[in-house]
Amino acid sequence: MRSPQADVHHSASSWRQPCPPAASVERSMLVEKIAKRILALGQGRLLVGIDGFTAAGKTSFGHELAEWISAARRPVLRATLDDFKKPWRDRHLYDRESGEGYYRNAYDYEAVKRLLLDPCRSSEAISSVLCSIDPLTQRDHSSEAKSGRRADRGWCLRVPA
Repeated sequence: MRSPQADVHHSASSWRQPCPPAASVERSMLVEKIAKRILALGQGRLLVGIDGFTAAGKTSFGHELAEWISAARRPVLRATLDDFKKPWRDRHLYDRESGEGYYRNAYDYEAVKRLLLDPCRSSEAISSVLCSIDPLTQRDHSSEAKSGRRADRGWCLRVPA
């Protein structure tokens, strides 16, 4: 009988993507090895970042890693930079022609730091936001983080200890 897993909370973009089937035995072994190294870092809150080119498989890798970590009864908050883009109404303010211009100007890095990273680093924080602006509705979830209330579809979540 498999032991119960901890919760995995996904952001607006990551929850829509299914966990992929194992691509190969080698990949599964690599994900397991990385998960075990992360888990060996201790019981406290850990922040893990995954970086890579567009369509490189970051979300799939994150899903696989989250599955391992939650199986070890550790809660997981899954967020993606895509859920911290600046509002579409401001899209004319940034360069969408070059990759660098888009990367530097399309994302709201201050919101990532204030709403997600800083609360997850703080032992006093009670909540964190996995998505600053809903990519479909453009609804801003910043105020939910300030109030600490749980929002619809898990936008504002209690930060696990």
